[in-house]
Amino acid sequence: MKTSRSFALALALALAACASTSPRTTDARGEVEQQVDKLPHAYAANDPAAVLAMLDPRGFTIYGSDVTEVVRDDAGLRQLMADDFALWKTARFGAPANLDIRVEGTVASAFFDVPFSAGGRPPVTVRFGTSWRHDDGRWVLMQSSNTVPTTGSSAHQLLHGHS
Repeated sequence: MKTSRSFALALALALAACASTSPRTTDARGEVEQQVDKLPHAYAANDPAAVLAMLDPRGFTIYGSDVTEVVRDDAGLRQLMADDFALWKTARFGAPANLDIRVEGTVASAFFDVPFSAGGRPPVTVRFGTSWRHDDGRWVLMQSSNTVPTTGSSAHQLLHGHS
């Protein structure tokens, strides 16, 4: 009897530990979506401290739009942002579209398109691929890559004319 109580208590504690380290998928999707919305606005506000606070303390990689822009540390991010804002002066991101969030335990990915305008120029669509890790009750960015996708240049459009 005492052994079965001890086993039941150990099982309950193990399940509670698992529940506290692995967020529920539905809650996690909403939390990641909040981070996806928050990150570009922190960048557009030219707030490196806010951006760095959202990055994985175990390490991160951010691929910029140029092949030379590969950032893996705080100093690199600060330099990237300083260079961007020296060039642009201002930046603005719109609302994410085509948002696709996948969550598996304590790791998530989020892919999305967002309108982006630099220096008051007309907006272009930027496509992001990001990966996140649940760390100490919050989602932190591990990796980010972006590209400016083409319009009217898909294989189908090139082969069959624009439609």
